[in-house]
Amino acid sequence: MPYVLTFHFDPDFEQRRLRPKNRDDGSVDQFDLGYVQNVAVGQPLAEWIPLPPEGHAGHEAPAAGAIVSETTAFPHGEGCRVDPDNPLRLLASVNGHVAFMDGRITVRETLAIGCDIDFHTGNIVAVGDVLIGGDIRAGFMVIGRNVTVKGTVVSARIRAMGNITCHGGIQGGNRTTLRAGKSLRARFCENAVLHAGDNILIDGSSMHCRLFAGEKLAVKGRLAGGEVYCGEAVYVGEQLGGGGQSQTRLLLGYDPERIHKDQHLKAGMRQTLLDIETYRLDMGRSEDAAREFGPALEQSLQRLNTFKKQLKKLWDNPAAMRRFSSCRLIVPGRIGANVEISIGEATLAVPEDTRDAVLRYQDGEIVVEHPALRK
Repeated sequence: MPYVLTFHFDPDFEQRRLRPKNRDDGSVDQFDLGYVQNVAVGQPLAEWIPLPPEGHAGHEAPAAGAIVSETTAFPHGEGCRVDPDNPLRLLASVNGHVAFMDGRITVRETLAIGCDIDFHTGNIVAVGDVLIGGDIRAGFMVIGRNVTVKGTVVSARIRAMGNITCHGGIQGGNRTTLRAGKSLRARFCENAVLHAGDNILIDGSSMHCRLFAGEKLAVKGRLAGGEVYCGEAVYVGEQLGGGGQSQTRLLLGYDPERIHKDQHLKAGMRQTLLDIETYRLDMGRSEDAAREFGPALEQSLQRLNTFKKQLKKLWDNPAAMRRFSSCRLIVPGRIGANVEISIGEATLAVPEDTRDAVLRYQDGEIVVEHPALRK
């Protein structure tokens, strides 16, 4: 009996012209071109369907270009397996992107894109690893398991469940945020927000960035301007601070992600308090105004109460605290002007031109010791 191969993905995907996706409001999303066909482990990819002989009920001639075979051997390569419960069905054996190329179905865990991420590719959302051969241009986003960028990240966003590596560095802007579930490494970074569940390593310099490292941060060159939130230790090889009038602030000993959530909640509270004050002023104009703005005032008061509860819950968890005594700021080079460090509740404005020093927490204060590194 002949069989016809039915695909559960678009086998012509690699050849078709990418187009912007339509939004519900009728507009198009120029950043979403649907570049990747993602599949998960166990997801059906294709199956053989028996083709009744001519003249029998249900017989239909196969479409032009359809794969018809007397056997049920699947034309597949890596990342696929035959369903043990149904030998006529092919499943994905890994998380990745599926394609039908050179007559074979494959699922690859790494999506390799040899060009820039721009309007020719759109945003990239992959369940496997992503390797970008060029730059990520302004306004675009890449999401993957582990993300490697050979070029430069220019005012773009990256999210990875695992690691992020930026060989060309990061040139930030208002929306430049990189978030790695594990570690993040970059050649340099400027005006960006970086999050890493574990460690951040900057091979060159960090200028005017907000850095959130769950465990350790190391900057081999210079760290000037911006804010650092780190759970344990910070290392700056050449110079810390000294970036003109800009201040460099470091906070060690707390979970950086809790600090980030704390800042978000407090920003919401400040805006809500402004709304409450505005509504109260508006309500005082007349009885009609009181009826008009009363419901909005009540909603704002409820929102403020919710923010307060969320803030309390955030810091009530004992896991929010760290052992301050294990925190270190290590600077073998020089500490410039306008540097402030906090470890727990202790704060120190570091004297300018401090050199070859390690700063740590002791008896509720921050002490400065020399040398920075002991053999």
